[in-house]
Amino acid sequence: MENSVILLKPDCLATGRVPAVEAAITAGGLSIVCRHVLTLTPADVRFLWSEYTDDDHVLMRALLDRYLCAGPSEILHLRGPDAFEATRRVKRAVRSRYANGPFANLVHTAERRGELARQANHLLGRCGECAARFTSDEPAANPARPPGRDFRRDVDVPRLVEAVWPALQSLDPPPPAPYPLDRHSPPTAAVYLGADRAHSLDSAVTAVWTALPGVEVPRALLLTLYAGRVGGYPIGVGGHRAAARSHRVLVEHGVTACSLGPPPPA
Repeated sequence: MENSVILLKPDCLATGRVPAVEAAITAGGLSIVCRHVLTLTPADVRFLWSEYTDDDHVLMRALLDRYLCAGPSEILHLRGPDAFEATRRVKRAVRSRYANGPFANLVHTAERRGELARQANHLLGRCGECAARFTSDEPAANPARPPGRDFRRDVDVPRLVEAVWPALQSLDPPPPAPYPLDRHSPPTAAVYLGADRAHSLDSAVTAVWTALPGVEVPRALLLTLYAGRVGGYPIGVGGHRAAARSHRVLVEHGVTACSLGPPPPA
């Protein structure tokens, strides 16, 4: 028998999805050994998601704090055959059914055994029944994610987060309008963006913000998140030359999930 942990995030508790998660746990051959309700602090978030830093991932840090520290979470200590892989399957099943974007995805569990040991001992360390049950020979922390621009130089980040938060929590987020690259002629081309797992949120928004001259940071953020959600979304429209220039800038920033194409129907 093996131990694992799953974190039920505030939106999981607030939306009444806990029974559905517990049903998925049972269906996965796992049992709940212990459970702990707690409200994560920004310090917890920085420990648990150590691949993001305050200076290189300003947007991600602010959004994670808004998402994870606004209400209670629940930690479930699980046990069962091959519990590590079984818990990952539970996460995928729950998210495929209920998730609504990266800041409304209900549950978290580690993708690596070293990460599991580090996070589980932090989350369960206050419980004598659960503490120090997790060890691993793998590295404890995830590799650092690609850095982005420090957008605190450009915008009030906490105010930005509050402004975009309702759209990120919406059951059916409205598609943000593609950014106009040419303001004096009808669009004849578009630059398309999809999900690029090699990038962090901040590095992707940095690429989009640079590729769309004059775009405001909140709009660049919403365009990036929506494109990552649906894939192949037109983030900018204009003449062929302007669209090609934007596409070239994305490629220069290492974005591979981008392309040129016709503009969407008006």
